[in-house]
Amino acid sequence: MSAQTTPKLLTYDEWLRLPETNQPCEVIDGVLRVLPAPGYIHQQLVCRLLLLMEQHVPEMRGEILPSPMDVIISRSPLRVRQPDIMVALYREGSYQNEQELMAAPHGEVVPDLVVEILSPGETRTSLSAKIEDYRHVGVREIWLVSPEAETVEVLRLNQRGVERIGLYGKGDTVRSEVLPDLQIDTSRLFA
Repeated sequence: MSAQTTPKLLTYDEWLRLPETNQPCEVIDGVLRVLPAPGYIHQQLVCRLLLLMEQHVPEMRGEILPSPMDVIISRSPLRVRQPDIMVALYREGSYQNEQELMAAPHGEVVPDLVVEILSPGETRTSLSAKIEDYRHVGVREIWLVSPEAETVEVLRLNQRGVERIGLYGKGDTVRSEVLPDLQIDTSRLFA
């Protein structure tokens, strides 16, 4: 009979001292989970979305950033997520400009919108936990992009809960409440 070892739980201070890496990872209740590098279709969708978002929002006051960018959900137990894309807007009650955003401590920027490209192995439980984590820290909108179904599900997150704004299939135009001027043709996204 073999004894199971309990993994050492990572603290916030230990996490801050980790070397910088481009390897996707998350920390869930102190356990560091190194994730496999995303596949071709996943990265293609991230690149296309970044281009389409920047192309359609030339006057957006904020930043659109791809993963890996850490978002701290809680310090104890340590919980850190890495959305595939995050959008942080300059607005009242948040960051007023690029200097304030850049001066924020590592992982402390709360995005207004996050995009998650769903992996084939993503379970409803893991996805629900991720959505709840983002809602908990104040993310206002999440896009769930399914490469398999070729859909974009847009959810509104607030203190009352999670509400679907829209489910967009091929040929539809994705709309956002957080970025009202943004319109993305899913035919271009899933081309």
